[in-house]
Amino acid sequence: MKELTGLLVEKLALHGYGIAHAIGKTIFIPHTAPGDRVDVVLTQERKDIAFASVKRFQKRAPGLQDPGCEVFGGKDACGGCDWLMAPYKLQLEWKDALVHSVFDSFVDPALIRSIKASPQERFYRNKAFFPVSSAKGRLYYGMYQSWTHTVIPHKQCQIQMPVFDKIAQRVIELAQKAGTQAYQEQKHAGNLRQIGMRSSADGSEIVVVIVTKSARLPFTQLLVKHLCHEFPQIVGIVQNIQRERSNVILGKDDRLLWGKPYITEKILGQSFRVHYRSFLQVNPGTSALILQDMKSLVGAKDKVLDAYSGIGTIGLSLADRAAKLSLIEEVPEAVEDATRNAEINKIRNAEFQLGKVEELLRKSLRSSYDTIIFDPPRVGLDEAIPSLVAKAGISRVLYLSCNPMTLSRDLKAFFSRGYRLVELQPYDMFPQTWHIETLAVLQKI
Repeated sequence: MKELTGLLVEKLALHGYGIAHAIGKTIFIPHTAPGDRVDVVLTQERKDIAFASVKRFQKRAPGLQDPGCEVFGGKDACGGCDWLMAPYKLQLEWKDALVHSVFDSFVDPALIRSIKASPQERFYRNKAFFPVSSAKGRLYYGMYQSWTHTVIPHKQCQIQMPVFDKIAQRVIELAQKAGTQAYQEQKHAGNLRQIGMRSSADGSEIVVVIVTKSARLPFTQLLVKHLCHEFPQIVGIVQNIQRERSNVILGKDDRLLWGKPYITEKILGQSFRVHYRSFLQVNPGTSALILQDMKSLVGAKDKVLDAYSGIGTIGLSLADRAAKLSLIEEVPEAVEDATRNAEINKIRNAEFQLGKVEELLRKSLRSSYDTIIFDPPRVGLDEAIPSLVAKAGISRVLYLSCNPMTLSRDLKAFFSRGYRLVELQPYDMFPQTWHIETLAVLQKI
């Protein structure tokens, strides 16, 4: 492979890459900071760009720190984190710069607020799935290396709740003792695919998910006995069966081995039932900051439509301000959770719709709404949605996005249909990574 020496990292790009220039190309280098001077090995090369890995640091940028993780950076790096080497204040500065690099060309920079920090910098994630592999007859778990399905084992992940590693290691020990084989993706052989966990923010309730290729799992009784005894915070153990030759983690079939398949979470004084399949933001502290801000933006007695509503965390938190509340979600378990959550919190002004957001919006927007909320997947909104919203005359749009690029595309679509930006507020939902959560507030002109 081609090697280049003495490259100066000039700035950062989306996806957490440091950018250098050489041989007439822009070189993208992970786990680097502006000011680093590095020797690299090219891993991919195209006409105008190339990707590289660091072979050696000639000089490190000032102000960096020990990442505190044995599998961060380097040739065999875990793909979970991007910026463990940077103090948290510096990470926030980098994220502010990335937001401006995406939006300044078509948005008044004065409308872009400084990023709001996460209350917790490490060990914040309340959900994790660890792929399982084996070597020399020994099972192990870890995280995928970036852009591969190579499992990189670790001692303690710096962004998951610490108990997750303890539970995962115990599952591995029990599976090894029972002679269970790790799933082999290339051969579609073996059985144990993933070990997953979802926890309440305070760690008092955890659901454990064992993902297998087949329904047969001979050590289930041993598993339930040991996990429940050693980890009393576990409230449920589920076997999920993913029979397909697929990158999708979860299959369609579940077996409840013990307890219940959901946790109960407290958010801004409300109780929420969260099925292990349902979407919930992984950083409880930052999620609470976002909900508080969104609540302040909804007018008293507004009619509110919450699209991509999940278990109802956003919509139901606004129920005391809304005259009417409609929630749309396509995951059945999430709709079931949301309905139950309305009952738990004695909310009576909410209605729920199960189905594709794009299809249901055409029907729902025939009714009158003052505010619509979007919290879509990374791909953003269907191209028809901005027109539907504008045609319905909805005066306020609250758009929460986990992808600055698709948010940029969708904002331009709303601008061309008579909406203006009131403010753009970034949040750090994912410390130690490049990812940014952004709330865009739009008003119809």
